[in-house]
Amino acid sequence: MEGTPIQFAALDQLLWGLVATMQFYSLPVMALSIAGIGIALVGSGDDIDRKSRLKHWIFNILIGGLLVFGSATIANVLKTFVGGQ
Repeated sequence: MEGTPIQFAALDQLLWGLVATMQFYSLPVMALSIAGIGIALVGSGDDIDRKSRLKHWIFNILIGGLLVFGSATIANVLKTFVGGQ
């Protein structure tokens, strides 16, 4: 079986397909992760080191969310950079 190149009708279709797929799969993972970390944070008691690590993880997840859901803007910039309209 021969390999076939990835084909798409327009650059917009490729970029928006990637953006929609990333957003579709990342939102539930982020929501469950933040919920789990929140439960662990409530159950951490007086352990300041653990609270600090958990808060750091929540912060990282939120930054990742900004990148994933800001990917529409990133996709527009890339489209313009490679000559799309």
